[in-house]
Amino acid sequence: MGPVPDPFPVTNMLLELPVSMRRVGSALALSLASILTMTCSVHADGHDHSVVLCGTDAGFDLQSLNILSGTGTPSIDQALVQELQAQSRFFRLRPAFFVYSGGIQNAMATPEVFPQTPGTDGTVLYQLDLLTEHLNSAYYGGSIVAGVIAHEFAHIIQFSDPALYRRLSKAHSTVKFLELHADFIAGYYMGTKFGHKPEDLETLARKIFELGDNNFTNVGHHGTPQERHVALRAGFRFYTTNPDSDISAALTEGEAFVTSVFPDF
Repeated sequence: MGPVPDPFPVTNMLLELPVSMRRVGSALALSLASILTMTCSVHADGHDHSVVLCGTDAGFDLQSLNILSGTGTPSIDQALVQELQAQSRFFRLRPAFFVYSGGIQNAMATPEVFPQTPGTDGTVLYQLDLLTEHLNSAYYGGSIVAGVIAHEFAHIIQFSDPALYRRLSKAHSTVKFLELHADFIAGYYMGTKFGHKPEDLETLARKIFELGDNNFTNVGHHGTPQERHVALRAGFRFYTTNPDSDISAALTEGEAFVTSVFPDF
C-alpha cells in the first residue's frame, strides 16, 4: 500500500507562500497528533540553546507556555491546517498542535494532552518566533515547517511502538538514533512532496544540517550536522526509489539505516 493520498493540492499553500504572505502575527491551535518524552537538548556548557526538533518531559514546564490561537493571517492558518491534516492522515496519528510565544525557541512533542484538546494523542508545539523564522528563511520556507512537523510526527510513531523506541534508545547512550530515525522519516514524508523535484528538498536539508551538534557524550546529542543531513536524504531517497511503500516499511528501513550506518558512540 502506498502513502495515503493528500486530498489537498499538495499542501503547496504552505510550501510556496511568497515572502509577502509569510508574516506570522500571533499563532495557531489545531487538533492533530504527537507523543515524545525525551528531554530537549542541553549543550555541554550547561545552557539551553535555541534547538529545534526535540521532545519534552515533565522537566519542562508546559503550563508556563503562552499558548496562542491564531496567526492573524488566514492564508497561513489555512496552510497549516492543510499540512497538519495531510500529515495526520499520512502517519495515521491524531495529536494537538499549538503555536506558543516566548520561552525556548523550539519545536517539540509531548504525550501531555491539554484540557482544550481532549482525546488527542499528545501535543506538538512550535515556538512562534521560530516558525516565523523558518517561513521567512527561504522562498520555500514552508518546506522547513512541514519537515519540522514531520520530524515530530516521527517521534510520535516511535513512542506508539514501545519495542521500536526501546531498540533505538538502547542502541545509543544519547538520543542520537531516535533523532536520526526521525530525520529519516521526515525525509521520507517530504518525498511525497518533492519526489519529482529532489532539488526542492535543499531548503529543508540545509536547515536540518544546521541543527546538528558535536556534543557526542551529551544525552541530548542529536547527531552531527553531516549525519542529520545524510539521514534526511536517505529517507527521501527511500521514498523516491520505493514510491509504493508505506510508512511501516519506511520505519523499518529507517531503523536499519541509522543503526548500521552511523557509529554507536
